[in-house]
This record gives sequence, C-alpha cells and structure tokens, in this order.
Amino acid sequence: MKLTLYNKNVLNSMYSYKKIRFPIVLSILIVLNGCQTEQAINERPAMMRDLVLGDYAVGYKTIFTYDQTRNGVPYADWDGNLTNNHRPELGRQFQINVWYPAESGSGDQINYSHYVYLRGRQTDFGESEEQKESAKQMFIEQTQGLGNVTVGVLGSTKEDFTSEHLNQLLELEVFGRLNATPLKGKFPVVIYPNGGSPAFQSITCEYLASHGYVVVAFTTKGRFSSGMEISTIGLEVAVDDFEFVLGKVSEQSNVNMDKVAIVANAISSSVGAAAISRNDKLKALVSLEGGLPSAFEQGLLNESVFYTPENITAPILIIYSSHPSIDPEYTFHLKYADRYYAQFANMSEWTMLNYGMFDAFVPNILGEHKGNTQKGFKEAHQLVLRFLDQEIKGKTDVLFEATFLNALTELDSTFVLEGIPSPPNIAVLKDRFMKDGFDEIERIYAVLKEKGNLQPYSKSFYKDYRSWLAWQKDEEYIYRQRLYELGYDSYPESARMNYYLAYYSMMVGEKAKAIRHYKTTLSLVENDPDLTSSERESIINYSKSDLKELE
Repeated sequence: MKLTLYNKNVLNSMYSYKKIRFPIVLSILIVLNGCQTEQAINERPAMMRDLVLGDYAVGYKTIFTYDQTRNGVPYADWDGNLTNNHRPELGRQFQINVWYPAESGSGDQINYSHYVYLRGRQTDFGESEEQKESAKQMFIEQTQGLGNVTVGVLGSTKEDFTSEHLNQLLELEVFGRLNATPLKGKFPVVIYPNGGSPAFQSITCEYLASHGYVVVAFTTKGRFSSGMEISTIGLEVAVDDFEFVLGKVSEQSNVNMDKVAIVANAISSSVGAAAISRNDKLKALVSLEGGLPSAFEQGLLNESVFYTPENITAPILIIYSSHPSIDPEYTFHLKYADRYYAQFANMSEWTMLNYGMFDAFVPNILGEHKGNTQKGFKEAHQLVLRFLDQEIKGKTDVLFEATFLNALTELDSTFVLEGIPSPPNIAVLKDRFMKDGFDEIERIYAVLKEKGNLQPYSKSFYKDYRSWLAWQKDEEYIYRQRLYELGYDSYPESARMNYYLAYYSMMVGEKAKAIRHYKTTLSLVENDPDLTSSERESIINYSKSDLKELE
C-alpha cells in the first residue's frame, strides 16, 4: 500500500518525529467531520460534551452467554480476592455489550448507572441490589487506583474519588438507547476489549456507533478467575475470549464481518495485536493509549509463537502520551504493517477512556494534567474515526492531512511508517515449491528484496520449511542448502543460519564452504540471543565434531 504522507520527510529518520509540531491555524474550528449546531449539541446527553456525533441514532444491548467448552470462573478483584458467585458447569461467562446504528426514537433512555451496574454482572448474570452496590464500590476503588497510578506518573495531585462523585456520574444520561430497533443493513464492526467494560469505554463505543459502526465491548478474563493474567499465557487466553466474542458477533444480522477492526487501551492493545497475528479477518488496530509500544508488553508478545511481523499486516494507529515505559520504537519491527503514530504528550493512559470526559463533572478525576483532557479525548477520537473510515470503510481522506492536523490543539506530533511488501504465507510457499520448484522460492525472495524487504523470510520460517522439505522432498539435501543460503543472506550474524548452511554444505560435498561457516558459527554462538543454553551447547558440540572430520 502506497501512502500519501504529510510527514514523509521523517520516514528515514528514526528520531525526527519527536521534533514535529503543527502550527495552530486560525480559529476556524468548524469540525472537520461535519458541522453540528450549538442547539444540536445542547440537545444530546451532557456526557457526550461537544463530541462530533454522526448521523445515526445509537441502540445498545447486552448479550449474556456462556462458552460451554470451558468452565466458568469466579470473580477476582484487582487485588486477587476471589468471590465464588458462579456455577462452573454452566460454562465460561461472557457479558457482551453492543452499540449499533438504530432507528431514531426507538428503545429506552438509560443513565450511566446502567453501564456501571453491569460491572457487577460479569460472572453472575443476576441483577440483585447487592451486585449493584458491589459494582459501585468496585468503580470507586478502581477509579481511585487508576488515579493514584496516574498522579504517580504525572507528578501531580488529586482528591479522593468518593461515592458522592460517583452518584453525580450515575445520574447522567447516555447516548445509547436500550434495546433500540437496529437499522436494516450491515455495518462494519469494532471490537473494544477492556477490563472495565462497559463502564470505562462507553463514550467511545457510542461515538463510533453514531458514525455507522457496530461496536462490541467485553471484559477479557484469566484461566482461573475473571482477572486477566498479565503474562504471555494471559494474552493467549484473552485472544481465545476475543475469538469467542467474534463468533457471537457474527451471528448478528447487522454486521459486516469482512470489515472488522479493534480499538483497545492499556494491555488490551497487546491482546489486539495478538489477535491480529492469529486472524487475518481483522483489518485494523487502534492502540488508544495502549501498552503495545512498551518493552514489557512486547516481551510478553514475543513469547507467543504467533506474534511474528509477517503475521501482522493490518494497519495500526498508535495514540500515546508521555510515559517512561512507552516508546514508538518498540513497534518499529512490525514492518509489514502501515503504522500511524500520534502523540498527545499532555494526556495520560486512562484519560482516553471515559475519564477524559468525566473531568467536566469531577474535575481532575484522575489527577491534574497539563493538557485539556476533554479536548485531548475529542481530538484523539477524531483521529480514531478518521483512521477507521480510511482503513475499514475505504474513505479517501488522508489520515494525517495537514489542515486536519492543524486543528488539533492537543496533538503534539505525528509520523508514519509505511509497511513493506510481505512474503506469502508458508502454505503458499509450499504450493509454489511443489508446482515450480525451489527456483520459485528464490525468485520470490529476490523480488521482495528488490522492493525493500531486506529480510524477506522470518527466522522461524527457515526452521519450519526445513522440516517440511526433509520429508521425502530433498533426499540429496540440495534444497535445504539453497534454503540456508537465503537464510544466511538475510541473517549473516545468526549462529543458527551459519550452522545449518555449514551442515547442508557438508552434506552436498562443498567442504570449503562448510568449514568456513562452521568456524563462523563458533565465533557467533556464545552471543547469539536467539539460542537457548541447550541449543547453544548442541551447536557447539556438533560444529566442533564436524570440523574435526572435515579438517
């Protein structure tokens, strides 16, 4: 995909993006996604503030369902305390919240309390007063906790979030109308996983639904409780939950399952990346103040066998603030995806949830920020919508177009990294070999290099393809030697690539080449980060043994 880039001059400089700032142009902020009169703004719920809503009325419903292939789990609070208010035999519990374009005037008006009370119905689908009180207390404790983390990062101060503050929020009307009649037709889908669903991200969901999306929110869980595990296994379990929800969504009559995107905050952005690496049905990802561009979450993702750059080709929008753990460079390796970066330096992680707008009702709810959190929320969501419209609906507006960006006063910088051509998947490469021989594998490699992909095949590809060739396709070792010629060309500093090129060169009788690459292997093996200690020991022993025979 060739992009029209506003900041094309920064593509070849890894660090120059930090210097970009767009001048503020005039005061002609008639919002770029369409005009809304002051009267129209005043007529809609106060919670939506001056967000530029779309042309659709919004319906809302909750689907309570079970995955009967897995046992149910107990509720766990953020400290790990368990409440066994579940029946395991019913299945794994799913509360799936859906916002959608609806017939105007249909459905029932509800308050924000409806979303908050659903927090008490994640593992027990009942609706008791006790569950409501539990949900309220949960919201207070979690809001207080998020605020404490935020002020720690910002170095600012905040007041305690109290039940009086919560009661003020509970009474606010929301934009979605309960069980409204869905409009006929099929709409693109946005999945928004979040641990506080639906109370944390409802404004985003209503906003996108008003612009013609079916938006689905749910809470990911862990293996043994409602709390998601912060680990590689936790990410994989969350992706399993994601896939279950995706299947349930596909049963709805108003969804276009060929146009599915993910929006995610915090660690859920890494859940989104993990999901995309396993399912190419997913067409775009928005990391909305997510942890995807952090060393910690990349470390979790890299432990997954699915998470390799060639498995991630969907475009990604990464919206981030100033945080000591966040750096866009941690996503630069996702080279096959078009990546758009937008920094709102004076925002913070959870102000991109409802909290950014709640500052209007409970000032500094998460602590005092240097920026205007309501403006930052609004402007970031304009970017999210523009990105989704471009990538999912196929609209032609350029995401980082200058006039559009100049109107975003809380935005600090943007840059774009274009994806490079990706290789065919391994099934296609097997097919090409069977039809056209190994010359075709080498031809594809050369074409990709000419187009700027200097490492066309991943390291893991060579292992998998080698094993496949070994089964009655390469009795003379010729193809495997040619395979590792390509591997060495891409990864000359890899001990493993040198070792296998040496071994297969020895097997085809190229003694000098085998000796040269065995010696190179031994010079690299101790410091090769890709090797386990046992792999390192085996390579050293075999290399020395073969060298002894060859010399």
